[in-house]
Order: sequence, then structure tokens, then C-alpha cells
Amino acid sequence: MDRGNVDGSINDMPWASVFDPAANARAFSAIQAEGFRAASALVDRFVRIATTGISPNGQPPTSASANGEHGDLFGGADIEPLIRSWWSMVGQFLLGAAPPAADSAAPEPASLDFSAAAAEGRLDLAASAPGVATAEVWLHNRGAADLGQVQLRCSDLLAHDGDVVTSGAVVFDPDAVALPGRSSRGIELRIEVPQGVAPGIYRGTVLAEGHPSLWLPVVLTVRAPLT
Repeated sequence: MDRGNVDGSINDMPWASVFDPAANARAFSAIQAEGFRAASALVDRFVRIATTGISPNGQPPTSASANGEHGDLFGGADIEPLIRSWWSMVGQFLLGAAPPAADSAAPEPASLDFSAAAAEGRLDLAASAPGVATAEVWLHNRGAADLGQVQLRCSDLLAHDGDVVTSGAVVFDPDAVALPGRSSRGIELRIEVPQGVAPGIYRGTVLAEGHPSLWLPVVLTVRAPLT
């Protein structure tokens, strides 16, 4: 009895080409080429009809008034399916070629750059009354000089109607940070919204003590309490 293929090879099997990457690549290329040929034939057919006025079946275009059908811009009613096919093909091509939509840009983290004397972003917080809102601000010292202890301060937060969340409700954790050369530190800003604060948007400013050119806007949204 001939057992064959004693080395475990499947090359002689009639279905071995299924596992051949080169054969699969050739088959895929052939399918793509056939699709391009079909698309080219459809385009050529559309151009021939548009330039000669011949209908898709090779006959002169049928008059719309003769058979009561709605005529197209070439005087025939049977070109409409071809136009629909053309636009369907174009639409599929454009959808396939379009780049994916870019994700919405993430908001910049609130930060203070002491070397460049620059600030980026803002502090956005939200809470119900009573409640607690938190955010984080980053301090960057890209230079070589040691800036020592850095402390932040916050102003009162004012609403458009004059309502106020006082600066006493704002807490920084830690209260001060050491900022040696080429270092960054994060500080948490926490606002304890007391009972009775009206819902609304309250705005204020965070400043760095000893650095008058550095400041960040603070926006606190107070939501109505849950019932």
C-alpha cells in the first residue's frame, strides 16, 4: 500500500493551493483586475451613449413622447438605469478612498510654563450644589534654575448675575510644590460647592504667587441638585 507524503508535505494534495500565499495573491489580483475591466467597460458604454445618442441595446433612443415615458436629457428613457449604475459605482469608490474621519482633538491640559512664562488650556470643573469639583494643573520648569516653592492662588468665581463662589471654597493639593530645574509637578484644584449656590457658570482666575505673568482661567459649572 502506497502511503506517499511520508515527510508530511501537502504539496501533492489537489487542494494544497488553498494554503499557497502566492496563489492566493494571484487570485486576488485577478479579481481586482476583473473589477477594473468591468468598471472601464461601464464608463466606455456611458461615454458612447452620451456622444452618439445610442441606447444601451444599440438602438436609437426612444422618444419619451412616443411611449409616454419620462425622457432623460438625451431624449431616451432607458439611459437612466445606466446613469444610476455609474453614480453608484462612483459613490462606492469615493467611500472606499475617503480617509477616516479624524477624532476630535482632546482638550489641552491646563499648564503653566515658568521658563517660557506661558499658560495653556483652562480649568473646567462641574458639580452639583452641594458637591465637590476637581481638576488638575501642571507646572513646568524647563530651565536649569531651581524655582523653590511655588504656590497657586485662586480668585472668587463670579456668575453673570452677581452670584459668587468665594475663593475660600477653593483648595489646592498640595498647597505648595518644589519646582527644581527641569521638572514638572501636578497640583489638584478642588472646589467645595456649598449648599444654596445657584446653578450657573462661575468664572475666575488661577495665578502663581511671585509670577505675575502666569494665570489660567477657571470655569465652574454648578448643576441643579438632583431631586
